[in-house]
Amino acid sequence: MIARLTKWLILPCVALLIISTPITLAQAPSPVSVYSIWVRLSLRGFSQQEIESLLYHMDKKTIDQVKERLRQIVLAQLQLRKIGHQLKQSRDKDDLNNVVNSIETEIRFAGMQNDNLLKLMIKDRYGIRLDQF
Repeated sequence: MIARLTKWLILPCVALLIISTPITLAQAPSPVSVYSIWVRLSLRGFSQQEIESLLYHMDKKTIDQVKERLRQIVLAQLQLRKIGHQLKQSRDKDDLNNVVNSIETEIRFAGMQNDNLLKLMIKDRYGIRLDQF
């Protein structure tokens, strides 16, 4: 008798909880998904301003985390491409322009054309100002 009474009390309560609880709770998008959105848009040719305007509804902290990750990736790519070595080995203006074009290409692929902090980091690391070319 107690088992039947418990069954009739617990079963409706569990059913009520299941029905009233949303299947997924609303969550802010993770930095990883915003990062992948940013990269896809930049590879499609969107500029930093266009990407930021499309992601205006995202949390500013998440966007800042994505930008910091992109800065580190650009610097790592420049290191992999041995930009510092190419800069030291450049003998004339054409060599220097090739180095600058390589840097600008990496920045454009990351969709960070207007990021002054990234340009300052490149200047500090390689001693080259991009706005002078």
